[in-house]
Amino acid sequence: MKRTPPFVLAILSIVALLPTCTFAQSGYYAITNNDPPGVTNSATIFKLQGKSLNVVKNLSSGTNGNGGGAFDLPRIVLGKNGSMQCLFVVDAGNSDVASFQLPNLSKAGNYTDPDGNGSGFGNSMGLATRGSLLFVAYSVTENIGVFQIGSGCKLSLLGTYNAATSVAGLKVTPDGKTLVVGYGFGENLVDSFSIGQNGVLTEHGPYPSLNGAAGVDITKDNKYAAFGDATGGSTQIEVYPINSDGSLGKETSFGGDGSLGTGQDSSSVWISPNEKFIFVANNLSKQVTSLGFSEAPLNVSYVGITTLHDAGQITSIGGLTTVSPSGNGGGLYVAEFDGDGLVGLLQINADGSTKEVPDSPFDNGVTSSLLSVAAYPPRSF
Repeated sequence: MKRTPPFVLAILSIVALLPTCTFAQSGYYAITNNDPPGVTNSATIFKLQGKSLNVVKNLSSGTNGNGGGAFDLPRIVLGKNGSMQCLFVVDAGNSDVASFQLPNLSKAGNYTDPDGNGSGFGNSMGLATRGSLLFVAYSVTENIGVFQIGSGCKLSLLGTYNAATSVAGLKVTPDGKTLVVGYGFGENLVDSFSIGQNGVLTEHGPYPSLNGAAGVDITKDNKYAAFGDATGGSTQIEVYPINSDGSLGKETSFGGDGSLGTGQDSSSVWISPNEKFIFVANNLSKQVTSLGFSEAPLNVSYVGITTLHDAGQITSIGGLTTVSPSGNGGGLYVAEFDGDGLVGLLQINADGSTKEVPDSPFDNGVTSSLLSVAAYPPRSF
């Protein structure tokens, strides 16, 4: 394990070193929500080159983290208003969202929904964005706030909508018409909401799931939602068709019987940019499973599994995302939960299998309850 990595280098091409106070629009970055409980939260920006990762900046969000919650709640996302890129960071300890402009990292503010609460043991908040809308799921109050992303990445609350229960994962379809959510372990429910004018949400479900569907990703053509199941057992994926009106069709289940590998718990999922693979964070066994994926015919198949270097030392892992927005993604960032701010870096091979790079994981140098990581530049869908 490399706790103090050398200064940053790029993963796919050589680029110039940055001053420690800036964020460039070239290169490849991992951005984490550190979420320490009861103290001021921060986001860490790493830049990559070759097979190394190093900190560019630790960015204070201004209010407190909460240190827990569902594995796959996306606590940090990239969004935009027109050409302005924005970074949104959950501060679950204060039930707010911190907003920053990119590339200059100037802070727009901290924003709350008076009807939304994500603070408390085992609770948190999750984010999804598309177009000029930001959706914020609150675990305690079991609702979803819809915010308009305005000029300078400022947020204004448009409305608050009830969810069936506490949201464990959420994603907006690439066309911006539907919000899809999973309700996680013990609930066995998923849901969908049509997104109307001014962000008005109209619920279609909830619908039954087989085994605690939680984290969700959506295909580029808006046709399928792939859920990872918080089973506590072996990898299980449930794929739901998304109908033209935003409702969900009947699920097709894959795995749950060891056929998709033996990794324990599968609530964090990510589809590769070329849509040939689904990568699964096995949150409890601290492994990453690679799956083959196709829409026609609909199929999910086992490719391989990688055990993280420090699996015996960390408590769990959280979300994961591909490094590059094209091809098979080139590599994976994996959020590691253990009190330190660790990000695993895995290489993706041509067949979709993965291998952790020699010096991974990489440390942000701050106390952390890291469960979420985002990539810049982001995938297009």
